Amino acid sequence: MDAKQINQHVEPFDIYSDNTIRDVYRSMSLNEGLELIRGVPIFKWKKWKGDTSDYQIIISSDGFVAEAINSSFFGYLLKQPKSIFGDLIFKSNESNGIYEWDILVEKLDGNIGDVYIGICDMNEKCEIDREWVLGSDGFAYHNKQLPKWYSKKFKEGDKITVHLDMKNRTCAFSINNNRERILSGWKNIPSQVYPVISLGCESKLRVETHMKN
Repeated sequence: MDAKQINQHVEPFDIYSDNTIRDVYRSMSLNEGLELIRGVPIFKWKKWKGDTSDYQIIISSDGFVAEAINSSFFGYLLKQPKSIFGDLIFKSNESNGIYEWDILVEKLDGNIGDVYIGICDMNEKCEIDREWVLGSDGFAYHNKQLPKWYSKKFKEGDKITVHLDMKNRTCAFSINNNRERILSGWKNIPSQVYPVISLGCESKLRVETHMKN
């Protein structure tokens, strides 16, 4: 995070004291890094440039909730999960690159649509290129690789935590605070990625700051 990102994504939420924020800015001015707030990313959801599915994915006014709607009455049907990404880049860091965030499953009907949670990178057109995600069916997915079973299915009301280590380029997930293994098959995570979710029909997800127990 730079100073502008801290101002936009951290200060408005009063998560840290004024003294802590001042210490962060002081560390930045001395090139000491951002260790005080590393690991607690705050971001909002956005659609990629050129996405025309305005009536299929609704993002709340505060940017933290995304909902997939399905209405044949108005003529728009969500036949495949639609992806949106967070407005924050996670970059490789040799000293401390561990980031964690929570996704709350507020609405999910696995009979008509799954959800997928994880990370992605972008191509030169600022469109989602590759994804590394965990599906609500319990399988881990990465582009054209065969899906691999990872955890039990998650359901409405569950909390999914993403554990991203950009120093070692690894990723793991927790389901309701029960941490699962690192996904050993994900060996090609690039040097910078975005948080991403894919929403199936009539699903709803909320991003929240991860607080350690």
